[in-house]
Amino acid sequence: MKTTEQHSNVVVRYIFLTIGAISFCLGTAGIVLPVLPTVPFYMLTLFCLARGSERFHRMFLESSLYQKTVGAYERDKALTLRTKLSILTSVTAIMMIGAYFSRNIPIALIIMSIVWIAHIIALAFIVKTKK
Repeated sequence: MKTTEQHSNVVVRYIFLTIGAISFCLGTAGIVLPVLPTVPFYMLTLFCLARGSERFHRMFLESSLYQKTVGAYERDKALTLRTKLSILTSVTAIMMIGAYFSRNIPIALIIMSIVWIAHIIALAFIVKTKK
């Protein structure tokens, strides 16, 4: 009976590690692609790694990717004006490129506009500015 429990624990750990790896990849892609949200994927990664492997969990918390994206905001509950402008500049540039290539697809333009406006609202009114 005990070996069945151990086997199922190993399977569950690998499932968490697999989901964590996928969400890490999607979150990292979200750094470049503003349509994918980085922070929620990194939070899912954190959750899955905490349940899958203490070593991977610790490594992720100490990684520069986590510290630059989630860690800074998590620590201070605010972003610097420079960080906000950097985010907005990259989102705007990528959205403009996407809009150019999707100029004949109205639904894509509408979705990108909504995502862009949501970024502006979040950065201007929801996320606090750190001095």
